[in-house]
Amino acid sequence: MQADRVTSFGVAAIMGAMSAFPVSADSSVQAPQSTLVSPVASLAFPGGFGIPSAVAPRSGSRFVGASYADPRGGVAGAGGDGDLVAGYAIGNPLDGVSLTFGLAITGLEPLGDAGSLSVTASRLLRAGGQSATFVGFSASNLAPWGTNAGRPAMFSGYVTHLFGVATPVIEIPMLITVGMGTDNTRTSDGSGIMSDGMFAGFGMGLTNTLSAGISTTATQQNVGATLSIPGTGISTTVGILDVTNNTQRRQVSISVAYGF
Repeated sequence: MQADRVTSFGVAAIMGAMSAFPVSADSSVQAPQSTLVSPVASLAFPGGFGIPSAVAPRSGSRFVGASYADPRGGVAGAGGDGDLVAGYAIGNPLDGVSLTFGLAITGLEPLGDAGSLSVTASRLLRAGGQSATFVGFSASNLAPWGTNAGRPAMFSGYVTHLFGVATPVIEIPMLITVGMGTDNTRTSDGSGIMSDGMFAGFGMGLTNTLSAGISTTATQQNVGATLSIPGTGISTTVGILDVTNNTQRRQVSISVAYGF
């Protein structure tokens, strides 16, 4: 993977602000997968699910998105609710730092009564052949209002390795992320109490428009898939957070994002 190719990469798909009480490993707002360029031209970017990615977006990337999760906060019987996000990225990760600034409005009923800001920093560590390694840091739930004001700021640090695996038929793009953060996993007793811990994830491109990813924290596993619509900047992601219901907070989520 050449350095000039790396500059066109964007951050992996899932927007972390899935709910006002997220069960994903990070609540930072991240850029949608539809704007990304895969390391393998014939297959989709290998976005992960449920955790952040350190792969940096190109400077000037802008995006908006909406998500819906059911039940709210993973609490059985709470009903579903949605969120809105927007973001903007500046900086070059090759010779400096890429910064992505995000706004999350958490909850649609009533609209705008809760939300927060986030910032993610990314930098390329190394690139060679068909691989590249990035390091990232996220700070989220900043300047919160409404119900978000009752939660502390969240911080995460992580490393993402992007690479291609050759097969007799085609080369498959893959992504691995490992990190650690605050308030990123729930206890397994159903109380919903958050704690700090490590997280990890894996993603791969399946077709030229479809990718899938899995992730894990200390107590929960997540699985999802993203479909990008060619030539539109639009992508949609469907997934399950806490797929085994180990924390008794399983959620089904769907998000739609537009990058431009």
